[in-house]
This record gives sequence, structure tokens and C-alpha cells, in this order.
Amino acid sequence: MTTRRAYPRVDGKRREDGFTLVELLVAMTLLAFLSIMLFGGLRFGARSWDAVVTSSSDRDEVAATQAFLRDRLNQMTLPGGRRSLRAKTESHITGEAQQMEVIAPWLSALSLGGLYRFTLWHEETDGNDTDGRLMLRWQPADADPDALEALGDLAGQRVLLDGVSAFSLSYYGAADAQSEPEWRDQWDDQDLPPRLVRVELVFADARRVWPNFVAATNF
Repeated sequence: MTTRRAYPRVDGKRREDGFTLVELLVAMTLLAFLSIMLFGGLRFGARSWDAVVTSSSDRDEVAATQAFLRDRLNQMTLPGGRRSLRAKTESHITGEAQQMEVIAPWLSALSLGGLYRFTLWHEETDGNDTDGRLMLRWQPADADPDALEALGDLAGQRVLLDGVSAFSLSYYGAADAQSEPEWRDQWDDQDLPPRLVRVELVFADARRVWPNFVAATNF
């Protein structure tokens, strides 16, 4: 700190001088820099926290989606006495490269027999094929397709994942007892269900990741 000099006054008393204009400017400049650094650090911390929360939320959504699909594919049948006659005679899984339909139990609906028809598909958003969403529709397996509104929440559809730019399904198995198992992009009217189902998905945001997903059926 610069030593303050004392100057005589007319009345004989001495006074101390104040800060010079240069010193005030330097102090104000340093204060401004410190403020910028402080609030800049706070903004960076807030953005980092938001990014962590968003990333965690994305991972939770993906993990929940994969767990749901794996459970439905692992439980594609129930003991014969628990199925309706209509569900018995239908295939438990039919699928193409962009859509899959699975008949499987849903524990939350065991009071109605437990068998539900789940449809999974990729839907484009406003005609934009680079940014779509993964959709799920559900209804009781033996429900009348023309009377679903009367079922309330027991039938409906929802968005599983947003921002999906690419989606494909493939199925591994033998079409019949004489065939060798192989991967196919369609499974319909085969005598046997597939052994494995692979779901490939790409997000429009490259920071979001869909881990490799292959689920076994219980056949």
C-alpha cells in the first residue's frame, strides 16, 4: 500500500490525502474482474449440474425402457390355464423391422387375467425422419379392438423415448423344426417363436446412448 502523505492546511492543521483517481480505477477494475470470475463460476457450476441431471435422467429412461422390454420378452407366455382361448390360438410375437407386437403378462393387470398385447414402434415427429420417438401401445390380449375406450387406463399408448432418429428390430430363431436359426428382420407366421430379439436405436443427440440390447424369449 502506498504511504499517505500529509499536507499542511491554511489553518495550520494537517490532513491526510484520499485515494487518487488511478487507484480508484484500478480497484474498480479488479472488483469487476472478481465479480465476472465469481458469477462465471456459478453459471458454469449450474450448467454442469443441469448437464449431470439431464444425463442421469436420460440414462434412467433408457434403463427403464430396456428393463420393460426385456421383462415382456422373457415372459411371453403364461401357463395354459391363465390364457384366454383367443390368446392361445394367436402368435405370441409378430414383428417387422420397425414394429413389434408381443403378447405377455403385465403384473399390474393380473386381476383381468394378466395377458396383454404390447405394440412397439418408431414414430416420426412432424414428418422429420431424423428426430422421432419410440412408442408403446397396450391393451388386454382378448379385448375387442373396437371397444378399447371403455377400458380406461387398461388400454392406451405412451411415448417411451423422445429424440429417436433411427430404430430397427431383428429376430433370431428357426422358422420351423427343420430350419437352422438365423437373424431375420421379420417374424410372422413362423411355427416357432424367435429365441432372441435385438433392438437397435440411435438418438438424434449423439450424447445419448442406447446400450446394446438383445433379449431372450422364454422358448
